[in-house]
This record gives sequence, structure tokens and C-alpha cells, in this order.
Amino acid sequence: MDDFASSPALSDADRAALARMHAVVPAWRGIGQAGDVMGLPARTLLHAGPPIDLARVARPVLNSAVMAALLENWASDAVEAEARILAGDIRLAPAQDHQAMVPLAAILSPSMAVHVVIDLAAPGRRIFTPINGGMAKAQRLGLAGPDILAHLRWINGNLAATLSIIADQDVALLPIADAALLAGDDCHGRPAMGSRYVIEAIAPRLGTDTLERHFLDGAPGFFLNIWMAAAKLMAGAGETPGSSLITAMGANGVNTGLQLGGRPGQWFTIPATPPDGPLAAGVSPHDRLGAIGDSALVDALGFGGMLAAPGEPLRARLLPLEHPAFAESRARVGLPAAGLVAYGAPLTVTLGILDRAGRRGRIGGGLYSPPLSLFAEALQGLS
Repeated sequence: MDDFASSPALSDADRAALARMHAVVPAWRGIGQAGDVMGLPARTLLHAGPPIDLARVARPVLNSAVMAALLENWASDAVEAEARILAGDIRLAPAQDHQAMVPLAAILSPSMAVHVVIDLAAPGRRIFTPINGGMAKAQRLGLAGPDILAHLRWINGNLAATLSIIADQDVALLPIADAALLAGDDCHGRPAMGSRYVIEAIAPRLGTDTLERHFLDGAPGFFLNIWMAAAKLMAGAGETPGSSLITAMGANGVNTGLQLGGRPGQWFTIPATPPDGPLAAGVSPHDRLGAIGDSALVDALGFGGMLAAPGEPLRARLLPLEHPAFAESRARVGLPAAGLVAYGAPLTVTLGILDRAGRRGRIGGGLYSPPLSLFAEALQGLS
């Protein structure tokens, strides 16, 4: 097959958007407090995916929002927090509409620490993301309880303070991702080598026998949140008139949504079906929550599920250009929705599967493919 990049199917607008996307140089600049560095609206909590209808909030998202409200002291107990959220007194808003990215059912609030990821080619451009909470009591799993709140306080207290102290130089992220891909990562479902390389980059200032170091050494997903922010930084550069590049994508457990480069700020949505994949023992398929998390954008750039699902000839057509910074892995970065629809090929996303009742957290992992009708709808009227 001929390379899609040399085909008339790649529009001038998409070619220009890809060039802008590939010019981004993402780097981890360290840690800040969300309320200080983001300019959040008052009493607002950020969630994954498109806007949420308060009459249909997924239980894991509501659990995480309650934990965040208690962290902020916006309510005296969980019952009051939930009532205020559902009444709209505490507002829910999409993270990607506020230059942020959150995984699964995570919620970002003003008192939380965030990774600050900047574009070294345009330092005024920044994306924010919370610190990965590890594997057990992480807020992104959509659980509620005193132990979840205590862990949330530790992540945003002790661990954040340690990371803030040692963040004395920028860490370039594209070389880390390139090396991680070469080592077998996919920069989404398999981020362990990327996490190792980031921790190695800061390790001389981290110490070897501290609670924080032990936590990070046992947190294979530490890199994922940072890479999600880098992905959003690159995708956002594709906002070019007429471009069909996917620049925002995520799900909130109820709806999946996306934005295109030529229609910035406009969400196109469809009901979120659950990912397909192996489940924990004793779990029924009925227990699965619909797709959730902002990490879908990582795959919509060409990583995660898109590294394995389509065959190589089709992948070369869907992802038109190799990214020049990925010299070793030769990763292709940037996905025009026009190509998905033209070739009738699904976007394949690697996602964790959460318990819809919000009691068991992660119950499996698998693949999710939004229907092509979502992309076709977003393309209508694009000019």
C-alpha cells in the first residue's frame, strides 16, 4: 500500500496540523498545586471525558468526586458531599476543557498536586495531570472510604512535597517514550518502562530508602499520567482550521466524546459501552462500567491499542506520518478521523474496566472501540 501521507486522502489541513503536532517538545517541569497553577473556577471538580449530566453520573465518578470534595473540606461528610455535587453546588467539568487530563474515574480538585508538562518549543503551553495513585487505593479506581481519602492526602501531601523538592530540571518526555516503546511499552496499557526511565531521571535526587521512593518503585503507571499530559499537549497543537485530527478524546462511564482540530471545544458524544476483556474471578460482564478515562487520547495519537490492533499496512494509512523524535521506535503520531471513516477502521483503545457499582474498583482490562458513527458525525460540516 502507498503511504497515506502521499495520498490525496491526507488533506492540506491535516498535513499542517500534523506538522504542528510534531513540533511540540513536551517536558515534565515538576509539581504544582492545581489551584495555584491552573486558574480553576470556584468549587469545580474536573473529570474525564465529555460533560456529565448530573442525572446520570457514573457511581465510580461520584465516589471519586465525593473524596475530592472531602479533601477540599467542601462538605462535612460523604452524604453532604454527594448531595452538593448532585445539586450542582459543587460543579463537575471536563478536565480536557481546562487543559488537564485525568485517568479512569479520577477527579482533580484545587488542593491536589499536578504534574506540569510544558512545550519547550512554546513554554506558555502547559497541560496538567494528577499524580498516579498506585495500584491499590488509587482514587482513579472510583472507590470511596476513609482509606481512599487517607491515601489521597498522602499522595497530595508527602509524595507531592518530595517530588516538588527534587524537580529542579526539566525532563524531556519524547526520548523516554521512544526508549520505552523500544523496550516493549505501548505508553498506555504497558507503561512500566516509561515509569522506570522517569524515576531513573529523578532518582539521584529522590533517595533510595524512603517511603516515597518505595512507592514510586512499585508504581508502574507513574509515567502514564505524565504521558497523558504530553499527549494532550501534542494533540492540542493540531487545532487547525479544517483539520480532522483527533485533539480531545475521553469517556466518563456514561458517554464517550471527542473533539477534532477543526472544531475545537466542541464535543461529539455517543453512549459509552464497556471495554471487552478478561475479568476478575466472580465478576459478571454486567458489572462492567462503560468506557472511562482521558487516556483514550493516548491511543488516538497512535499509542496503546493502536500499536497492536491494526495490521502494519493499515496502521501506516491511519497514522500518516512517523514522528521525527521517535528515531528508534519509528512511532507514527497523529490520527485524522477522516482516515478512520474512509478506511472503515476502528480506533482501538486499551482501557481498564471498573466496577459499575463503585465497590470493587478495577475488575479487568481490555479493548474498547467507539463506533465509526461518532467520527463520521464529528466530520460533518468540517471545513
